[in-house]
Amino acid sequence: MTNHKLTKKLQVLLTEDEVSRVNRVILNEALETEQRPVSVSAWIRQLIQAELSKQHIEQKSFIKQTVKNLNKK
Repeated sequence: MTNHKLTKKLQVLLTEDEVSRVNRVILNEALETEQRPVSVSAWIRQLIQAELSKQHIEQKSFIKQTVKNLNKK
């Protein structure tokens, strides 16, 4: 990840069960990788970044296809 200053906060509301599940996933990942558990904030940041990178790829593909379709006309 490029070293960008983190300056914006997002807030999310979760049920107690969802918070417990997130914590369990974080702890399981830490045990599997034999590393310290990351914070909930860091875990959610990684999740969002992964999703955004997928969306970026899909967006590029959509734009490329749209340009091809326009060029055919």
